[in-house]
This record gives sequence, C-alpha cells and structure tokens, in this order.
Amino acid sequence: MNTNQELLLEAVFPKVFHKETVAMTDSLKVAQYFGKRHDNLLQSIKNLGCSEEFNALNFKAVKYTDDKGEKRPMYLMTHDGFTLLTMGFTGKKAMQFKEAYITQFNKMKDWITTKTKLSHDQHRMNEAIKFHLESTGKQDEHIYSRENNLVYVVALGASRKKWLKDNGYSPDDEIRDHLTESQLKLIDDLLSENAVMIKLGMNYHERKAKLEQSALYSLRKWALAA
Repeated sequence: MNTNQELLLEAVFPKVFHKETVAMTDSLKVAQYFGKRHDNLLQSIKNLGCSEEFNALNFKAVKYTDDKGEKRPMYLMTHDGFTLLTMGFTGKKAMQFKEAYITQFNKMKDWITTKTKLSHDQHRMNEAIKFHLESTGKQDEHIYSRENNLVYVVALGASRKKWLKDNGYSPDDEIRDHLTESQLKLIDDLLSENAVMIKLGMNYHERKAKLEQSALYSLRKWALAA
C-alpha cells in the first residue's frame, strides 16, 4: 500500500482491518482530516446517490454528544463507504489518496493477470507430465503432486499445504489467492521451465537443481531492482 494511503488510514480509521471485523470510521474524523465542515460532509453523504443496499451496508446514521452535551448527527462508514465519499473530494490530501488508490488498483490488476497466467502454465506442466507418462509407458499416481511440490518448495521454501498451514490458512485453500505478485511470477516461471525440462526427459534431481538456480537468479534480480 502506498505510504500516503497508509498515513491517511491511520489518521482516519481507529482500528486496523481484521478478517473478523469490519473497520469503521466516522464523518467527524473524515471532516477533520480533510479540513471540511461537518455539516457539509453530512450533506455530501446524503447526496451520494448510491443504492439502498450499498448505503445500508456501508453507512450508518448515529448520534454523538458534542462539547455542549447536545446530541448531533454523525455517520459511521466502512472503508468502501469512505472510498466512495472521498473520490468526490478535492484538495491535496484528497488527490494523494486518489493517486494511491489508483496505484493500488493497478497493482491488483497486475496481480490478477499474473494469477491467470499461472493457471495457464499449471496446465502446461500438467500436459508435459501427461506426455512424459504416455511416452515412457510408466504409471506414477503421485507424479502430479510431486512435481507441483517441487515448484512450490523451490519458490516458497515449503510445499503448498505446508506453506498454507505455516501462514495461518486452511490447507485446502487456493494458494494463489494468498501469494504476492512476485511470488506468483516466480512460480509461473518455474512451472513453465519445469514443463520444458520434463518434456526433454531430464530427471528429477537435474530439474530441481536447474529450478533452484533460476529461482536464485530471479530473487537476486528483483532485490537489485528494489
């Protein structure tokens, strides 16, 4: 996440986002951070024009007690509600948030593209394994899991199930949903390389050594580029 966006969320949201809870902020904090009058911000929320369903899920009208002891209107809002609201703001802080949001969106788009490509190269390696079995006439019911584990161990330092467990996920989860773009890219490259080596008839130990060299080269290259 961009540093400007991190600072904004720290300033506006009182809680860290957790899987078990929905973080909420309120219109007072938003108005204060962006230097807006609270009554004008309340009107902006009312004028958003979002659907009833989105409004019910992301905005909640409540009351707060002001310094005089009087009850005043206020809105609680989720991160999605906050994002929709601030996209209509102007000013330096608002622009910083929008730029950070666009950057994060583009990173997510790249991540989805890489994840899709990984699926294609997974199929490519499976086809290479099938070709190997048919051409050699061998029967090996564990070869698919063994070859997949080889790639994940080289790329992540653990088999798929062990990596998921070590990182607090269910062993039956789709691992691609939890990997970074660089991790997906490395696995994608290794799947593709392993598929070629399988078709060339290279043995397991030869392929493992080559994959380890490729992974080390990629990690060094990314470290230098960082």
